[in-house]
Amino acid sequence: MKMVNLETWRARCFPSQRSESLQSREAWLTENNNADPDDFQSMVSFLERHHSDQFHSIVSSPDSDLHFPLFVDFAELFEEVYRVACLLLFQPNTYLRVFDAAALSAQKTVLADCKKGVEKKSIHVRINTCGSVLEFPETFPSIGRVRVQHHGILLTLKGIVIRSGAMKMHEGERTYMCHKCKNSFPVHPLVEARNSISLPSICPFQNSKPCSGTKFQYVENTIVCHDYQEIKIQESTQVLGVGAIPRSILVILKDDLVDVVKAGGIHFKF
Repeated sequence: MKMVNLETWRARCFPSQRSESLQSREAWLTENNNADPDDFQSMVSFLERHHSDQFHSIVSSPDSDLHFPLFVDFAELFEEVYRVACLLLFQPNTYLRVFDAAALSAQKTVLADCKKGVEKKSIHVRINTCGSVLEFPETFPSIGRVRVQHHGILLTLKGIVIRSGAMKMHEGERTYMCHKCKNSFPVHPLVEARNSISLPSICPFQNSKPCSGTKFQYVENTIVCHDYQEIKIQESTQVLGVGAIPRSILVILKDDLVDVVKAGGIHFKF
């Protein structure tokens, strides 16, 4: 696979320049799980074509309340649906959620075809980095070389788990309603900012005549909570020079990833 630098990928994925107000509205929409319908449908179609076996295994489980992983090869996604792969690379906080929603949609097709199984409420797309651009140096830095330039993109990190915290619960979503048009929309608190809520400056709904509402009200009993765990991983001393101090980094695990690793001398890739 030909190596392409991150700015080239970013330019190919986001070629057009839009007005500041439209960019602001679109940025908020994507950050809160409202993707372009064409991108969403591309995800659904990709999952239906390549992951029907995993879906059959998931729907065959009798417990609908568990969280189920769905493993997607990034190399395959990159070759077949390039734009979606770029969106996932540069906006993972947004598009991993969108991919999860696409998985729930694709699940319905599988259930309709097989006529049996239990519909699941929580399916999470997990990315297999093997043989993909996520193993290039720009997206696979050593822990000690993670910098500001890596903020907000999908990274591969490898290290030893040196600490695993207790499992906790955290708020992952709540719903607000626009006072003007009465439409409701989800908002996702930022874990990195102590679960702070960021509301849009203008109502995100756009019909033939976009709503320009600026006042929103929390909808009672719409908070969705998730399992949450913090772990710390550290560079392996085997790849460091003599006398070098191994660096560590905090990693947040959620849902099906919680409580799957323990502290000890085992290498993991994230």
